Amino acid sequence: MVLTDCELPYQNRGHVVLGKPSPILLYQIGTHDTRILVDIPGKLPSIGNGDLQRYMQDHIGPQLPKSVQPSFYASLKTSRLRSMPNSWLPPSTNTREGLILIGDAMNMRHPLTGGGMTVAFWDVVHICDLLSKKEIRDLADSNAVLRQMKVLHWRRKPLSSVINILAQALYDLFSAGDDVNMRNLQMACFGYFKLGGKCVTTPMGLIAGMIPEPMTLTGHFFAVAFYGCWLIIKSQPLWMLPQTLFRSFMAIYTAAVVIFPVIASEIKK
Repeated sequence: MVLTDCELPYQNRGHVVLGKPSPILLYQIGTHDTRILVDIPGKLPSIGNGDLQRYMQDHIGPQLPKSVQPSFYASLKTSRLRSMPNSWLPPSTNTREGLILIGDAMNMRHPLTGGGMTVAFWDVVHICDLLSKKEIRDLADSNAVLRQMKVLHWRRKPLSSVINILAQALYDLFSAGDDVNMRNLQMACFGYFKLGGKCVTTPMGLIAGMIPEPMTLTGHFFAVAFYGCWLIIKSQPLWMLPQTLFRSFMAIYTAAVVIFPVIASEIKK
């Protein structure tokens, strides 16, 4: 939905509201227009009978910043609510003759980090190189094209895997809800950013697609988890050490459960 004359807490910045049950995105798209994206897990309330509008009014509105609420409620009365499914589609090697899929047609991730266009444009760059006259003299040679598609699958990996893993991992993190272990990781993430320096510039570079290094991503992800362990331990008295050690172990375990399945989907052929 598009909000008119919305007063964002920080102008000219994207906003992620940690709502329940999942995050809400706000970002300005014009002088007077701000787009709001609301993630609704599970079955979408009916638009036809007004259930979706009531859900937005009663459940989403109160969770938004006070400065956003007037334009949000006003837009609910005048704007058309649009919905689209969020899909997770791991990349796979193109094996179909006469057809090349790129961008979201080949590989989708949650739109939380806005990385879809970054991946799509780099797919175009890689295909231009791989299918140039220097590499393939005749595009009618399907076998030659398919060989280049195998090269494409792995050439795009450093960038696309970083974008994909971050999108899914951050969505899980920001949808922590009442899960204590995920909440601990969520607080560790914000605390890690507050350390400044490379603790914030490198993650931002990863999200923006400027640092296509999966190992750097994995390192920072677990650095957040270990920083969370430190926050847990120092927040409790010494006599609670056994409990804090268990909570710390669960923070590391939760981080592994979040990131490793996505990594596994990325390294498949």
